[in-house]
Amino acid sequence: MFCKYCGIEAKVNHAGVLEEANCNFCGGSLVDEDTGQPKLCDIQGDRFEFHKMMPNVFIEHVEQPVNVLKTYHTFDLYLLLKEVRSMRSTTFYGMRLMNNASEVDDGFKDLAQEHGKDYEYWTRRKFVIENILLERQGYFPERITVKVLEFMADQIKKSMKQKMKISQTKQAVK
Repeated sequence: MFCKYCGIEAKVNHAGVLEEANCNFCGGSLVDEDTGQPKLCDIQGDRFEFHKMMPNVFIEHVEQPVNVLKTYHTFDLYLLLKEVRSMRSTTFYGMRLMNNASEVDDGFKDLAQEHGKDYEYWTRRKFVIENILLERQGYFPERITVKVLEFMADQIKKSMKQKMKISQTKQAVK
């Protein structure tokens, strides 16, 4: 069992219990803060999957509380943000249409207010995801295109494949 951050072997006693809760080299936590269970890499050099990607992301996921959304993979948050922005845009146009209609016929005022509440809901949901991304990576994307998502997916795959290994052999200088 190896530290998920630096790859150094974690010290385990005869009973298979970790001797330390934190890595002696980098200080990283070796146990899950919520469960107390070890969070280690099983194979030396492998990368630890800190946030598991979900097989499917649905717009309903946006209703999760912040502490649950924070456990989502960044890629999943990007997908969710793309969907939320789309819903927000749709409700904005509906709200605008109802506001224009209510100027002609007072019967549309209730519908206009309803669309306004929907627009506020999707705007606040957008803020939640953007702020989780801001907290996590220091920014959130202005636009999320298919090209951006494809690039991210490719980078994630490449990063997970890259082993944490240190070459001990002498390299010939050319």
